[in-house]
Amino acid sequence: MQRIKQNSMLAAIALMSIAVSFAGCGSGSLATPATPITPATQNATVTGQYNLVLTSTNGHGTTNIYTNFAQTGTTFAGAANTLVCPANDLSQCEGDDAPGISITPSGTVSGANVTLMISFPSMAQTDTVTMVGAATGTNLAGTYTDSLGDVGTWTASTASSLSGNYDGTFNSTPNPLPIAPTILIALTQDASFHLTGTATIMNSQCISSLTLSGQTIGEAFSLTDAAGKVRIIALPTGNTFTFSYSFAPSAASCAGDFGRGVVTNRGPFDY
Repeated sequence: MQRIKQNSMLAAIALMSIAVSFAGCGSGSLATPATPITPATQNATVTGQYNLVLTSTNGHGTTNIYTNFAQTGTTFAGAANTLVCPANDLSQCEGDDAPGISITPSGTVSGANVTLMISFPSMAQTDTVTMVGAATGTNLAGTYTDSLGDVGTWTASTASSLSGNYDGTFNSTPNPLPIAPTILIALTQDASFHLTGTATIMNSQCISSLTLSGQTIGEAFSLTDAAGKVRIIALPTGNTFTFSYSFAPSAASCAGDFGRGVVTNRGPFDY
């Protein structure tokens, strides 16, 4: 009888061990899975040379803005030499071509969403434009409102380097020549948007060459010849550039002269 009881107890202990063993296996198979890691949202990158075009839906036409953006984290800002040109008209541009006027756009990014503000003189008032939109790669697009009651859409695209050879013609506004002078310009752009170059001029009665320095402003550019006391501003117009020039009244040659011209970028290897 005692042996039977001992055998029964041993059997019971064995069964309990098996049960515990199965319970341990079961709890391991039901372990809570790790929570997946969600990738951080990539913020848009808004940096480099940019051309912006605002198109009014109230019948106020278009306005071109040329600037170079620099970005730090989620904020970005344009250069102080930003150009704002209603109808892409040189005579209406505000900014780099108007001494004493500094226009600096600024904005923020959050993921692909972009907000941008810019203020500039307009009809003796200051017009503040607020743009909201989104980035697709480096291109931007959205809608805008301004402080003067206008609304519309806007786009922004990156511009390429302006290094290259340009040729075209120009003429004086106060003293036009029967045969417009020809101008050949060679420009080199560095990583900081600075330009250096030379210009060869033919058929002009007062100037034959220029030594140029300046900077890109988006795809527009500003150039000066310090010794010759001449200033050039150029805007892109399709495949060409329309430019204005003005000599200082104290310039040794062409003193006080000013006018307009058109050149085409022939690329870096055409001359």
